[in-house]
Amino acid sequence: MGELELEYGDKVNFVIVEPEDTKARAEELERFQLASRRHGLVAFDAAGEVVVTIAGHQFGREEILMAVAQVVGP
Repeated sequence: MGELELEYGDKVNFVIVEPEDTKARAEELERFQLASRRHGLVAFDAAGEVVVTIAGHQFGREEILMAVAQVVGP
């Protein structure tokens, strides 16, 4: 994420939840439909609304950039 933070950090707040914090965030996992996978990517717009949710590890740089584009806009 460091590279993306350098490029988009002034427009996007990247937060990585560490594995030891995951258990304490069970309500969020349920809300974002990540409970069965216990991890994933969630992107919010400026109003705090979810615009992208990808469960598990089924994402890479392309999907992260797609989420950033949806958050930042054109």
